[in-house]
Amino acid sequence: MTHRFCIAVLALVTAVAALGHTAVADAAPRATVVDETRSLTGPYRTAQTLDAGACTSLYGTIANGLVHVFGNTYSNLKCSQTFPNGLASPAGVALYYPTNTPSDRRLPVVIWTGGILSEPGNYDRAAKMLASNGYVVAIPYDFVNSFAYLPLIAAAAVSRANSDARSALHDRVDLGHVAIAGHSAGGAATQQAIGLPTGIWRLIDPQLRVRSAVAVEAGPVAIGVTATVPTLYLTGYNDVVVPHYLWARWTQYELTTRVPAYLLCARGTGHFTPTDDPEHNPLAPIMLSWLDHTLRDDPDAGAEFVGPRWRQRGNPDLVYALRNRAAASLTR
Repeated sequence: MTHRFCIAVLALVTAVAALGHTAVADAAPRATVVDETRSLTGPYRTAQTLDAGACTSLYGTIANGLVHVFGNTYSNLKCSQTFPNGLASPAGVALYYPTNTPSDRRLPVVIWTGGILSEPGNYDRAAKMLASNGYVVAIPYDFVNSFAYLPLIAAAAVSRANSDARSALHDRVDLGHVAIAGHSAGGAATQQAIGLPTGIWRLIDPQLRVRSAVAVEAGPVAIGVTATVPTLYLTGYNDVVVPHYLWARWTQYELTTRVPAYLLCARGTGHFTPTDDPEHNPLAPIMLSWLDHTLRDDPDAGAEFVGPRWRQRGNPDLVYALRNRAAASLTR
């Protein structure tokens, strides 16, 4: 009885928050400019429900300086007009999605939660990369970005967009193939979310199925033993905010024993590298391959993680690559 009561309470909180903050994809969205010179850019044009540009506010200028100090060395940070960068609400869900995919193709979903004090514009480049490869990307945000209710709110937003006849995503979303992902505090929220009972997600939408997770330089407020889906832990060798040899290794990856888990540490990668241009982010192609493997069952992507000769183990961008027994036993 207590278990059912907790599920009901969490579902109610999710529903209320979702009604207050969800975003619906515009029926006639403005497409982004696709840079065809980047190897990670997919074949599709993209659009989003929240614009991002230069960080021109005082807060944005300070944030931009800090990310350069702590590991984002190629690109200036991007910002939206959400508070404190502007006057838009500091809480909500931003959606990124492809606009010219075949009409009969449903799109898998990546729910991405950013780090503490971040806002969705900071991850604009990564979201466009994923959307250009055919993914719907939902970025929930509330400036704290640290707890499991945010991925739940994002799931409700995607479900709403899929069912809303006014939305460009109406009846186009593959709710049966969802990945939960996040950076820093959002990486901790990701792990909290995949530890929730599956009934929580199905109360949001009966079609929802979470297939995998990606925790990128995750914060400490999470523990690996609760993971219920295959999980990829990504860390940076130069990360002084979330050192690769602390909780990401010992209380998260090492305690993930019930499901396949991987711990990959990228050389030359600082804490804010995930906000950088994807072509200068060693974690970006790994994450894209993981999503293609777990959400699309792509055999080439799967070869990077499965089998005795799994290719990520020999990736020159990595300092080390580990996988647990459950991952090592996979044959496909």
